[in-house]
Amino acid sequence: MAIPEWVNRLRPGVFTSPSGVVSNFKIDLVERVGGKKASNHEILNKNESIPQDQGNRSITYPIQAYFTGDNGDTEADIFFDSLGEKYTVDNPGILKHPRWGDITVMPFEYRQSENLIVGAGIFRVPVEFGATPQLRFPVPEGINQAEISASLTAMEEITEDANLQLDIEDPTVFAEFRARVNGVVAIISNAIGGIADTVDDVSDTFRLIQDDIDSALVIGADAIQIMSQVNNLIRLPSQIVDNTLGKVQAYGQMIEDISNSFLDSFGLSSNNQVQINDAVIFQDLGFFGTSVTAEAALFTDYETRDAAGDALDFLNDVFDLTEQQLSEIYQTLANGVITSWEPDHNTGLAALLINGNTNSILIDRSFDLKAKQTVILSGPSDAITETWRFYQDMDQLEFFIRTNNLQDNEILEIPAGKEIIAYV
Repeated sequence: MAIPEWVNRLRPGVFTSPSGVVSNFKIDLVERVGGKKASNHEILNKNESIPQDQGNRSITYPIQAYFTGDNGDTEADIFFDSLGEKYTVDNPGILKHPRWGDITVMPFEYRQSENLIVGAGIFRVPVEFGATPQLRFPVPEGINQAEISASLTAMEEITEDANLQLDIEDPTVFAEFRARVNGVVAIISNAIGGIADTVDDVSDTFRLIQDDIDSALVIGADAIQIMSQVNNLIRLPSQIVDNTLGKVQAYGQMIEDISNSFLDSFGLSSNNQVQINDAVIFQDLGFFGTSVTAEAALFTDYETRDAAGDALDFLNDVFDLTEQQLSEIYQTLANGVITSWEPDHNTGLAALLINGNTNSILIDRSFDLKAKQTVILSGPSDAITETWRFYQDMDQLEFFIRTNNLQDNEILEIPAGKEIIAYV
């Protein structure tokens, strides 16, 4: 009987820990678990709700690993001990899965069991691995826009873990949290709501998420869920394709306005939990917001090299602003106010990787864009003549007028001495 092709595609299971400990395990059952992030928008006075798809959860890989042979017990011990090492985004474990390739992972729950009578000689170490975002910086080769979006999706769960420090059980603390979130949502809506409105489906979902947040704040829902909804609101319009800097500028202004709303918020309140909550909220919004700004910058069709460079400036400015303000918040709280909070390493690292990789992509793209050339007119001219002079293509007339900001009579007669810009 011929061996089925799927059998030939299987391979041995191997796990390598962050320190380099390699374990070759046996496994009888392979499985992976995914799921949807979703919320239900309850309709007032109706026995129905509207489910909202908020993307996919990260995949987990339950592994029923076991070891056999004369040294199976010590091999199982070594594997178990390696699962207790320090795992980070930039130093994860590598699971060579029998079915699904090489996966960067972190162990969530694991245990060790041995039956010394029935089934003796089989040393079991069941473990649940969670997929982690792969380290991609600095490696310009092979980076693409889809990977940035995937990293941003993975970052959603990273921020959820960091937001575990939020505590709104106390009514006074919850009131401060509600006011803070309402203020932030207003800033987000003012900054990027207009972008969402350019696409009907996105606009409808944008308003629905706002309603979800309002409802959650009224009933006192889980703080982590509320912040996840705020992040969804921020990200929703980022992939609307534009050909101007307007979208990137709007996101940059949003980050700046959020940052300003937190000024003078720390070191004044006598309630430590309020200050911890504010620090965690700013960390979430700052780093996730700058990462979404990076995604927005990638979903923009730049016409010129200057435009791509301006987008990079906006992106790096808001990232630097977030890092600087978060550092100042930490110093303020640590200076005799609160010693139990410090910025989350994984959140900051995820944002740094996204920012760095986006820089690489935009720099690479910019070399394929038109470079700026300037000329001082020695005599009067007009838009048609100069368009043909630089582009030999009258389809570029509107582009020439726009990039030179020609107004009214200047379109018909450009005066001598004026600086003319062309992109060639």
